[in-house]
Amino acid sequence: METAEKDGRALFLSATMGAGHQRAAEALAEAFRRLAPAVATDEIDFFEQLSPAMNNLIRWMYIVSVRHLPQVWNTFYTGTSRVRPNSAVQAFLNSLGREKLLVTVQKAHPKVLINTFPTPAGVVSSLRLAGRLDTPNVSVVTDHTVHSQWIHPNVDRYYVGSEMVRQGMVARGVPADRILATGIPVHPSFADPVDAKSVRERLGVGSDPVVVLMAGAYGMIGGFAEIIDQIVTRGPKVTYLALAGHDQALAESLKEVASRAPNRLVVQGYLEETWDVMRIADILVSKAGGLTTSEAMACGLPMAIFRPIPGQEMANVRLVVDEGAGFWATTVDALVDGLHRFFRAAEERAQMQQAASRVGRPQAARDIVQDLLARYF
Repeated sequence: METAEKDGRALFLSATMGAGHQRAAEALAEAFRRLAPAVATDEIDFFEQLSPAMNNLIRWMYIVSVRHLPQVWNTFYTGTSRVRPNSAVQAFLNSLGREKLLVTVQKAHPKVLINTFPTPAGVVSSLRLAGRLDTPNVSVVTDHTVHSQWIHPNVDRYYVGSEMVRQGMVARGVPADRILATGIPVHPSFADPVDAKSVRERLGVGSDPVVVLMAGAYGMIGGFAEIIDQIVTRGPKVTYLALAGHDQALAESLKEVASRAPNRLVVQGYLEETWDVMRIADILVSKAGGLTTSEAMACGLPMAIFRPIPGQEMANVRLVVDEGAGFWATTVDALVDGLHRFFRAAEERAQMQQAASRVGRPQAARDIVQDLLARYF
């Protein structure tokens, strides 16, 4: 049967702890639309369904800890990285919103549940273990790391970012035949042709080399306006494009910086179509979110990583740096010096671009959806 003839429903279970989990779900939903348009796709924000007030609190605590108390977050992340499946802690996590989720799944009647956030994978696993649900349960791991919250006994399929993660999960006891190293899914448009001239005109960046500066959808790099002020003042003579995400206060601060910057600084808010931005850029300055690094690599775009979140993002840093697809700057001075070196050294710049293209998996969403269609539809 051709994939275009298949129908049914795929239900995504995600969360707004950063934008990457939702972006992964959106990428897969778009791949379904392209490959099998008769398959309906729905996304559930797991914690929003559990409790809107709790969702707001959890998101606020996450953003505050990452921005202002990164070592506290690192301690929490590391401390939960090897929670035993049969522990009281895991039993509690697996009970969160269980009854509400069961009702939602029964009403939607999907052919497969696709987790782009780890917590609901455990909840579904516990429902299946209790014999209350039989819907296939798959997980799409959104960082290049192995963490116990992704690993549950009743997950039928894991899609992971690299062979390194696949081997790490096998070492944790996950059957090898349940894991596919597809790459982290990015929007299929990252593999589409792009009209660079029209994109540059729309963004207002002209024809000069472009450095894209991103703090994440919720402005996760603290003091980002001050950092950009130093970069555009002391950095190479290029055009800088700053994406402020949903942080309106940050956008206003950046516009003030742009009004007096010696180099050209263009300020944008949250953009859905980041594939256009990355395709016309020369280098991306950002933290190291799993989706962000995967999107950059899908475009062959080198990265200058700055202030990655301790914990899950350090694995993403290692991937980019070890593959030669970018560099990690631990201070603003090192970041500025690295950007100068990047634009001075043409051979090194070309090597980074080639490395990013080699690591990139722009077709990951398509590959995952093709596997899902073959197995569950």
